[in-house]
Amino acid sequence: MRPAELATHDHARHRSRLFGLNRQARNDAKWGYLLIAPMMIGFSIFFLIALGASLVLSLTSWDMLSSPVWVGLDNYRKLFHDPEFRTTLRNTVAIAVPNVIFRLIFSLALAMALNTNIRFRSFYRVLFFMPVLTMPVAIATVWKWLYDPAFGPINGLLGQLGLPRPEWLANPKTAVIAVVVVLLWSGVGYDMVIFLAGLQAIPRDYYDAAEIDGASAWQKFRDITLPLLTPTTFFLSVIGVIFSLQVFDLVYVMTRLDQTNTLPTVVYYIYEEGFRNFRMGYAITVAWALLAMILVFTFFQFRLQRRWVYYS
Repeated sequence: MRPAELATHDHARHRSRLFGLNRQARNDAKWGYLLIAPMMIGFSIFFLIALGASLVLSLTSWDMLSSPVWVGLDNYRKLFHDPEFRTTLRNTVAIAVPNVIFRLIFSLALAMALNTNIRFRSFYRVLFFMPVLTMPVAIATVWKWLYDPAFGPINGLLGQLGLPRPEWLANPKTAVIAVVVVLLWSGVGYDMVIFLAGLQAIPRDYYDAAEIDGASAWQKFRDITLPLLTPTTFFLSVIGVIFSLQVFDLVYVMTRLDQTNTLPTVVYYIYEEGFRNFRMGYAITVAWALLAMILVFTFFQFRLQRRWVYYS
């Protein structure tokens, strides 16, 4: 076979192979789209369309009993001058900030302790993770009894020690402490498991090399553990902020006394406006404001995470 004919033959064979690969790729893509189609259709109907409808309803006055009345941006103007919304926002931030910070600290400390060769390590891991599997309403009910000013064991112990016995859930200042303690107790186990996975993914060679160089335990933690745990810490901080800003069930059960709430949060305010006062249009407006806050916090966390990785 002549060189020209050989080159033509090789070129044709190459094109045939590429055509076969392209056809296989198109078939794979077709099956991929067909497999994800049910999920995407459900996502579009039950999330995207509902999200768009809620945005339209936030521009109306709607009591759920009659047709919505268009009010434009009046709900958003009212939101900026609403003292109750500002109170709920302060309460939410007062819960979220210490919860996120202490949750990361305690869960990392537990993960590092349980990442060593201590006895009954598996038992302790299960023990600390058990509250994560417990229903929040059950947790809130039990802790509400523990915080009871007259019959709760917490105040009973404080009384035996000669310390003041506050009405934990009746005072907004002490109610913040009480709710944060319960959030930590019920959520640290989840973060601990994620941190454990991150710690076990760090190669042991780094620590061995640091020990050869004479690094102390603090230096190994500062220069190896913390930088390599940056993605894990970032993930848990984002999840922690989102969860803390949406806290509702614990607040609803623990701090609701009779028909009032001593520590209303933003989500509780949405519930109260929508389902008790029948101002659903305004409640949806508050929900969109909460979504905007979550997006802003998440955006700044992404920016801080990039700088953290850069300086690490």
